[in-house]
Amino acid sequence: MSVSDKLVGETRLLLRVSDRDGKAVSNPGTLSLRGDMDHAGMAPVLAEAERAVDGVFSLPFEWTMAGGWIVEATLTLPNGEVAVETFQFEILSEAMEADMDHGAMTEESSAVYLSIRNRGESEVTIVSADSAAANEVAFHRTVVEDDMARMEAVDSLRISAGETVDLAPGGLHIMLTGLTADLTPGGALTLRLECDSGEVYDLDFSVMNMMMSELDDAVEIGNLVFSKRWARPAKARGMNMRATPGS
Repeated sequence: MSVSDKLVGETRLLLRVSDRDGKAVSNPGTLSLRGDMDHAGMAPVLAEAERAVDGVFSLPFEWTMAGGWIVEATLTLPNGEVAVETFQFEILSEAMEADMDHGAMTEESSAVYLSIRNRGESEVTIVSADSAAANEVAFHRTVVEDDMARMEAVDSLRISAGETVDLAPGGLHIMLTGLTADLTPGGALTLRLECDSGEVYDLDFSVMNMMMSELDDAVEIGNLVFSKRWARPAKARGMNMRATPGS
């Protein structure tokens, strides 16, 4: 899939359907798209096309906000079979694009999510995170103001006794910047969390486009239970994901 513009606003998405030999399929069926932001509660953007030209679907689409998007493409073949593929995009505002022109955002970034439950009788404060997968790891939260999503740094993660803190799209998360290697779906990374008491937690995270269902991955370390551990795919260099800008 390619996109004519990765700025907030109207754009056009192109999706080419080919066979195993790479040849365009003349009658690939019908296509529907669902675009979801990684900010919880945002309304999806839908689009449909009933025909393709030389195996290429062309659909008008609107990026309603800046931030991370996942577009799910569902192709219904003439014989009734269904194929589903997902694509990731990072959509920019004009201000963000100007920052890039001045040398900002030159390295790809990823986000890590999980739930932390405190079974103990006292508060636990996680003050730092580190991973060999990135040059910098920090706690962030997503803030939406005037229909624009932005990130704010968070000094620490506080988990009160008996409580659970969820790090999920659209809220708290752990940001990885300056990736040392590509994070591809199906892969994994290791993250180390450290408390103000000096206790450390080494955790593995699955790399996936989106957590579509509950993960059976709960691990108990001391008084904490870590679950729902996953990380977004990303490339180590540049802004290109699986989809690249079209002409």
